[in-house]
Amino acid sequence: MTPAVHADELVKRYDGMAHDAVSRLSFAIEPGEVIGLLGPNGAGKTTLIKMICGATVPTRGTVEVFGADPAGPTGAVKRGIGVVHQSGPFDMMLPALDNLRTAARYKGLRWRDVRRQVDDLLTAFGLDGKTGQLTFTLSGGERRRLQVIRALLGDPPLLLLDEPSAGLDVGARRQVWSLLHELRRRHGTTMLWTSHYVEEVERNCRRVLVVDHGRLVEFAAPRELAERFGGQVALVRPERPQDTDALLALLGQAQPPLRVTTGEGEVEVRGQGMRARLPALLTRAETLGIGIGAVEYRTPSLEDAFLTLVGAGHDG
Repeated sequence: MTPAVHADELVKRYDGMAHDAVSRLSFAIEPGEVIGLLGPNGAGKTTLIKMICGATVPTRGTVEVFGADPAGPTGAVKRGIGVVHQSGPFDMMLPALDNLRTAARYKGLRWRDVRRQVDDLLTAFGLDGKTGQLTFTLSGGERRRLQVIRALLGDPPLLLLDEPSAGLDVGARRQVWSLLHELRRRHGTTMLWTSHYVEEVERNCRRVLVVDHGRLVEFAAPRELAERFGGQVALVRPERPQDTDALLALLGQAQPPLRVTTGEGEVEVRGQGMRARLPALLTRAETLGIGIGAVEYRTPSLEDAFLTLVGAGHDG
């Protein structure tokens, strides 16, 4: 089966840059997969998305969408890709509905063929009463929803979702998730989904591409990444809140070192072999007069794995 997206030794270096924005990336996404894309700011995520949708061309290597070059001269592949960008380039002085008309024309879609879909999507996203408003009068969240609707026009076989939930409240975010999953169920749509909400990627994506400094770090299922790289986490709450700092200091002296942080009257403990080593450390705390009120072991998450893979010092 031809992959929905296939990258082979993909490289992008912009003029004046000392390093590649994307460096020798190779991966394949099968049709119908929902793939997460995670990386810190500056990791190359947006550059990768631009190459996949044909907005920029590789310096070296290749990227194909359903076996074809997305930057090909006919533009046919590009028109079959729906993109939700981080910022929505609308004509702010046009009504919302006219912006959708323009998008349909750009995609080569006849308005009468997509009008029913537009009306359904406007209703689903709560924008059916906003179509006559000038776009600049819409709230940030409303413009974000309008952008998602624009990307869905014509049911494209590939959706590139660059922060699709940015600026949305919890209810609207879950509404977007639900509509995207229904689209995949009905049409087999392939999605590449990047988000700063790691929990969103963990919940919605079958596999996750983790990139850093333009390079591929890992490509696996969220649960596999969490179990391999998330590490063990314990939350230890002393009987007396005033003992929190003393407990933090004691656990921080462990050898080999454990990673300990404090907050809200409890100490979070991570590190190699933590679960096997912690009971002895807590017994030591008890002998020093630090009573232990509760210990909770937490299942590692994709966010824990992400911080391990790219470093907690990164933003994003």
